[in-house]
Formats: sequence, C-alpha cells, structure tokens
Amino acid sequence: MSFFERISGLVINADLFDFNIKYLTLVGLWPHDDWGNDKMRLYKIYEVILHILSIAFITVTGIGTYQHKHDITILMTNLDKALAAYNFVAKIFFFVMKRKQLNHLIFEIRNSGDEVSLDRRNLMVIHVIMITLISTGLVTTFSMLSQFKGEMTVEAWMPFDPFKNRMSLLLAAQILAVYFVVPCLYRAFAIQGIVCSLVMYFCDQLIELQERLKGLSYSEERERIVRDEFKQVVKKHVRIMRYSNTFTNIFKEFFLIQNLAVTIELCLNALMVTVVSLEEKTLLVSFLGYLGLALINAYIFCYLGNELIVQSTGIAQAAYESGWTSWPVDMQKDLLILIRAAQKPLILSAGGMTIMCIQTYSQALYNAYSIFAVLNDVVD
Repeated sequence: MSFFERISGLVINADLFDFNIKYLTLVGLWPHDDWGNDKMRLYKIYEVILHILSIAFITVTGIGTYQHKHDITILMTNLDKALAAYNFVAKIFFFVMKRKQLNHLIFEIRNSGDEVSLDRRNLMVIHVIMITLISTGLVTTFSMLSQFKGEMTVEAWMPFDPFKNRMSLLLAAQILAVYFVVPCLYRAFAIQGIVCSLVMYFCDQLIELQERLKGLSYSEERERIVRDEFKQVVKKHVRIMRYSNTFTNIFKEFFLIQNLAVTIELCLNALMVTVVSLEEKTLLVSFLGYLGLALINAYIFCYLGNELIVQSTGIAQAAYESGWTSWPVDMQKDLLILIRAAQKPLILSAGGMTIMCIQTYSQALYNAYSIFAVLNDVVD
C-alpha cells in the first residue's frame, strides 16, 4: 500500500499528463520551450545520441541476422527479437515528426479547464510504471538466460568475438543493452503512456458529458439555466470531437505500426511452432515471452479504443434518456443534431486501414490461429 500512496502523493497536485511529460523528457523526447539555449543544446545532443544508439541496434542486429541467413531457426528467432526494436524505432520516428502538433494539443487541453479524477491519474501512472517494470524484467530474464547458456541475447555483429570467453559475451550483452533499453524500450513506453493518457482523458470527459445531459431538468423557472448548461455541453462535445480528430491524425501511423507489428509477431510465432524440431523447443520460450508483451500492449490499445467508441456513442443514448419531452421545440431540434453527431463514434484509426478495438484484436488472434492450423497440417 505504501507504494500506491507514494504514487498518489506524486500526482495529487499534477494534471493527467505531468508524469508522462517527465518520462518523455527523461528519455530525450520532450524538450521544453522555456529552457535556455545552453540547456536546449545539451538536450538536443542527448536526443541525437539516443537516436544514433537505436539505429545502431537495428544495424548490428540486422548484420547478425544476415550472417545466420542459412539457419532458419536462428534467423527466425533473431527476426522475432529484433522486430520489437523495429516497432519501437518506427514509433519514435513518427512521434518526433508529430511532436509539435501533440504539444499544441496538450497545451489546449491543459488550458481548457477540464478536470480528471485523482484515481484516473493514479491509474495512468501505475500503468506506465508497471509496463516499464514488466518489460525490463522480461528483457533482463532472457539476457540472463542467454548468458547462462553461453549465447547472445540477440545475434548481432560485434567488433570482437563475443564467444571468445565469458567476459567477451558479457561485454556484448552490455553493449546491446545500452543500444536497446533506453533508446528503444523506455522511449517506446514513454510514448505509450502519453497515448493512453490522452485516450483516458477523452473517455472521462465523454462520461462527464453523459452525466450532465442526463441531469438536465427543464422547467419554466429554470429555462435560462438549462439553456446555458445545454449550450456548454454542446460546446464541450464539439471541442472533444476536435481534440479526438487531432489526436487520431497525430497517432494514426503509431497505431498502424502497432497493428502491423502484432500481426507479424503472431505469424512468426505460428511459423516457428511448426518448423522447429523437438530439441529446439526451448527457443519457443523466448518467442512466447516477446509475443506475450506484444499482445498485452495491443490489448491495452484495443481496449481503450473500444472504450472510446462506447463512450462517444453513449452521448446519443444519454441525450435520448434526458427529459427532452418537456423541452421547447428549438432545444429539441438542437438535441437531435447532437444525437446525430454522437452516432458517429470517435475511433483510434490505424492509418485508415483498421480501427483499434476488441473486435480487431480478436480477429488478429483468430487469423494467427488459422495460419498456425494451416502450417501445422502442411508440416504433418
């Protein structure tokens, strides 16, 4: 309980995005406009170094994969492990490209006067911390297992022979950790944190709008108050829709990469299960570990996307359940416009190709099982 109390104390006087912004700043993805020239210059150097390290990881693992192109088992294992880095680096690239737009969106939200509950802020901070700890533990576990077995964590080119002795192997693992952990892993989860925070903010504000609509009680004595309240509800709904559309435009490539990465990961695992020999089944442990992490992240995004759809369309239901039958005709017409607008759900679009929701997640799992079943029949 003390851990959660400390988390609560950390965010009690902060808004929903403070922790995520600090995380992004620590991993070199969020410079502040109010910094001096010297501090900004040093931060840019730090950011560029992390970019170079992430590209270096992709390069050396790509060379290592090519060197084992004739061994199908090592080739697929390396592709599976390196896929996480390709996924993370691609997300980081598009995030940096859209960072100014995101900064403007967050600035607007912070100055809108909207409030988010303390429980929601705590939940978001705990989510970011837990997913970071779990991923770090997973990577550390497989690195230690590889050291114990005298293998590379991931096949990569090194300017020395990593298998010369135990110290050389340990040095190679440390170099890969420097290339991967902060430049790729932590930066990707910092981005995930701000994405989830924004979606949760949208859901919270939509729930508030539903409650306000249901609470509108019209009478002749309260006509002006009800009209003003209804006007504020409509203005806020329009604003949230604008925020959501801006958010989707910023992160459409992010969700497309996420969707493609999970699809490729599922296909690789389905193929790996069918082609490895009985003696090589231990390799499946690492496959399933990285697959599990990918599926957890995909489920989080799909769950939040599904919640956004439910809450945005819930505005129409809440409007219908209000006491509109006693309203003046002009307010009833305005309410009808609100209902028609709310019937089009707010979505998380994966590059315009698909929608991030539970149905998409379930379909991906079903397709992966179908591929596995076909490949298994072919092998048998």
